[in-house]
Amino acid sequence: MDDDEILEGELVEGDDEETLSEQAKALIAVGLVSEEIDIFDIAATDGPAYELDDLSIDQIAELTGQLDARGIRWAIDGNPQLLIHRNHERKADEVFDLIFGPEQ
Repeated sequence: MDDDEILEGELVEGDDEETLSEQAKALIAVGLVSEEIDIFDIAATDGPAYELDDLSIDQIAELTGQLDARGIRWAIDGNPQLLIHRNHERKADEVFDLIFGPEQ
């Protein structure tokens, strides 16, 4: 394997703080980016992943608070993406509809 090749799910050591977006840095600062073990645990279920680029930190905090209130397992990675446990996809969609309205 080449040194530059990274396998999916492989932990990479080093300083990635420089490559993080401003949104990801803000999410880390407020404690919303999950620990790597939690991210891999949720990602391993092959559940949905939602891009958070268009959301504010307050919207993400509200969203994760609603997910927690309903017992939905989630994790936010450094991309940042919201990962949902596969078994909770339907309940997560209901939370999105509640906060942002139903999809057209």
